[in-house]
Amino acid sequence: MKDTHASENGIIWVSLIFLIATPIAAAILVPWYLLTHAVPTAAITTALILWGITGMGICAGYHRLFAHRCYKANPLLRAFLLIAGAGALENSAIAWCAAHRFHHRHVDTDEDPYNAKRGFWFSHIGWVFRRGAHHGDLSSVPDLLQDPLCRWQDRYYLVIGALFNVGLPVLLGWLTGDVLGMLIFAGLVRVIVVHHFTFTINSLAHMWGRQPWSPSNTSRDNWIISLISFGEGYHNYHHSFQSDYRNGPLWYNYDPGKWFIWSMSRIGLASDLHRAPADVVYRRRFKEKRAALSEHLSRWGERIEEWKARPGSPSLCPRQDLLNHLLNAEAQLKSALAELKAARLRLTSEPLERIGAAWRAQRRAQFRRAKRSAQKTLRHWEMLAQSYIARLDPAPEFGT
Repeated sequence: MKDTHASENGIIWVSLIFLIATPIAAAILVPWYLLTHAVPTAAITTALILWGITGMGICAGYHRLFAHRCYKANPLLRAFLLIAGAGALENSAIAWCAAHRFHHRHVDTDEDPYNAKRGFWFSHIGWVFRRGAHHGDLSSVPDLLQDPLCRWQDRYYLVIGALFNVGLPVLLGWLTGDVLGMLIFAGLVRVIVVHHFTFTINSLAHMWGRQPWSPSNTSRDNWIISLISFGEGYHNYHHSFQSDYRNGPLWYNYDPGKWFIWSMSRIGLASDLHRAPADVVYRRRFKEKRAALSEHLSRWGERIEEWKARPGSPSLCPRQDLLNHLLNAEAQLKSALAELKAARLRLTSEPLERIGAAWRAQRRAQFRRAKRSAQKTLRHWEMLAQSYIARLDPAPEFGT
């Protein structure tokens, strides 16, 4: 909630009361309603629809558009996402994005507003109750402070939130003949669900999952969390490539946020969708994995830098064949990444509409082949690196 409600002792009483009272109210009202009324099919259906709208307001709006500038949006789409985001009751876009940018700038430190190293409770919800690192500091969002739509939403945030979460359910309840059911399920319960599903990104997505892209911070990739957060669970990738409009970069990654943004671009409401270049992504992954490999080897007195200098060393003889395969795979991977970069540059060197259809198809085919080759070679190198470490360490952590 707004920092103007914070008391001198550091507790933000409005946030504390609201975020504790709403679950208690739901725990009382939901069982009572279900015991005394018929199952509110219309209210539950409406709650699911409004969950989708407000959740996308946070995911595609607050997070990927306003906090990270992953794409550009038509004023109509911007206004829709700002209204939907206000309906989630997670603060205005300006305040939300200010804290989030500080999170990325100072992740896992005392300057991180929701530092996951302080534990699940703090990163999930505890940080909202107190003045903490950069509380009320808007210096990270000068662009949003100059945005008329963001300033409008910030000024009328509480009004928009009240209309969305009370006014709209009352209207829909009047139309369906069940005002109370709409208020309980489409209003109260849906707000609580949106809150805690969103909060899992600050907490669980920094504690539970894999780190395939970078182990440099606590962020994790977890497809289960993506199921409840519109694709935000691929958090390790997001921290590695913050300006990518996709959190799940692979076609099969469950990421409704990227599908929504892409769909908006197809009808002219979004543009300039930023994607981290494939060769940059794979090169970053290789660099991080190689650093992890080096760290593991150092525990056993080996250094990657010495391998090529003394490949025939007697101490390495039992693993020499595997080492040779690993060195060859590394050379092949570097070549594949160079070819992928060259194919990307050929593809983007000039607008494709200026060249013939045959050339367009040829360049796209070259890029796809180079991408598949780089993917296959990277996986092969990772497998060999894992096998080599397993010869040294029976319980390796590499590749987690």
